[in-house]
Amino acid sequence: MFQALNKTSKLVLATTAAAVLLAGGVFSPQQASAANGTPSYEVKLNLAPAIVADASHNLVSSVRSQFATGSSAKSYRVQYMDTAARSLDGLGWSDRIRKRSDQSTHQLQFKKRYPVTGGDINAALTTAAGDGLNSSAAGFEFQVDWTFSKQTLSVQYEKDVTVSGYSGSGLNAPNLATSRSVSIANAPSKFSNWTSTGWGTSQLNNAVIYGPVDFKRYKGEYKNLELDIEIWTILNATKTGTEDIVEASFKTDSLSEATSVRTDLINLLRSKGWLVESDILKTSLIMERYAPTASTPDTVAPTVPTNVTATPTSSTQIQVGWTASSDNVGMSGYDVYRNGVKVGSPTTISYSDSGLAPSTAYSYTIVAKDAAGNQSSASTAVSATTAASGGTGNGTLYYNVNGSSVSYIEAETYTSKNGTFIATACASCSGSNYMETPNGSGDSDTNYLRYDLEVTNGGSFYIYLLSQSPDSSSDSFNIAVDSGSNKQVTTGGSSWAWKKPSSTISLATGTHTLYIKVREDGARVDKIALSKTSSTPSGLGGTSLVPASH
Repeated sequence: MFQALNKTSKLVLATTAAAVLLAGGVFSPQQASAANGTPSYEVKLNLAPAIVADASHNLVSSVRSQFATGSSAKSYRVQYMDTAARSLDGLGWSDRIRKRSDQSTHQLQFKKRYPVTGGDINAALTTAAGDGLNSSAAGFEFQVDWTFSKQTLSVQYEKDVTVSGYSGSGLNAPNLATSRSVSIANAPSKFSNWTSTGWGTSQLNNAVIYGPVDFKRYKGEYKNLELDIEIWTILNATKTGTEDIVEASFKTDSLSEATSVRTDLINLLRSKGWLVESDILKTSLIMERYAPTASTPDTVAPTVPTNVTATPTSSTQIQVGWTASSDNVGMSGYDVYRNGVKVGSPTTISYSDSGLAPSTAYSYTIVAKDAAGNQSSASTAVSATTAASGGTGNGTLYYNVNGSSVSYIEAETYTSKNGTFIATACASCSGSNYMETPNGSGDSDTNYLRYDLEVTNGGSFYIYLLSQSPDSSSDSFNIAVDSGSNKQVTTGGSSWAWKKPSSTISLATGTHTLYIKVREDGARVDKIALSKTSSTPSGLGGTSLVPASH
């Protein structure tokens, strides 16, 4: 996250001999309104690397002396995640993984960019707010990036994480599989569900690495502000060697300070002959020069879907789920086959097959597809039988909850759902999936998961949710039984943990309906436990119930 300095300001210098992307320009910016997100301001300028950096990619003494940087620098390694088609970049998003050599953790950054036209920062903030990125967007920071020629609003989410196998000192960049999994596990829900539920997760499941790229950072001072000078070494345009980018910015919470210090710095750099009076978009150059080779057509099929489940939820419906496939370029979706006939083509990892006959067995297989039209082999077939129609239960299947022991239910095997809950793949979760409440899920009483229960040995039950927040904050669900009042369950932050309401819920012997409802966007639930004891379940809990006819 952005740390306030002595004057809530930070300064960085930047330059490159790489291709210049934009010509110079002058702004008369307007102060942003606090009605939307409140931004800080970072000024970025470019210097000529042939003048300010030596052949060993170090700052020359005249620059070090001017800004009192000293001769030592911190080393970093950076890589970006995107699909081969750059679908994240196409919608203004980036996913960056960064490691500093003397730190154990990696920093993840998810950033959404909005252009600022004619200095109208508030218009860009209003556009972002219309996308749900406003002052209440948990974990996001707002920053106006001000280069020599233009301004861009960056709305970014940053998180420090420990990446297993790549922590400790050194420039340890995770491999593709780990980069995908750590990005998916720590992505904010606003990114994960940007254009549709699960959009971001789907892109990251098929992302490739752009990079890695190394840079070093010198710390100095200018006008009592911290000055960072970064020298990046990237592939040149022909990919036959490397060239340096010495990238730059200063940050402050005040637009007037950003304006005055920017003017002073430009004048100084211009007088020294160091300033390149145009822009170089470092991230764009990395994405272009480290793009995967596309010289041969994609003929590689996605991996076969695994962990397929089929759960009858009534006399006319079966819920089918599976673990996500991966592809070398990019997935496009799945085909669901019932008894050998294709019945649906979802882009997510679940499918509700309805309109079925009562008391009938059905077999399901799943085929994964990529953007090039390649298809995986069919998954292992699974079967399920719908409930009988008529009778007391009217064909509904019930989870048989016995109060004499702890009863466990997989969250994704709900009886029915309403609204925007989605299933998300999770290899470490019980059942390999969890249910999530996307951003903008809305009113609690119209967005819910429903579980029909048949209780024996009734009484007062503790209802636990194995739950998680997408970030370090604690999100929450509401739970209710039948027409009873909502009871809040607060998640345990970014780690999976069993959590329960502050009081028990009465479940008399007989049939009941349990609801898990939206309360805060982004909350995740993996499993449910119902118990008469106050002992918190451990790990992933016990064997999950399978619903049966009433």
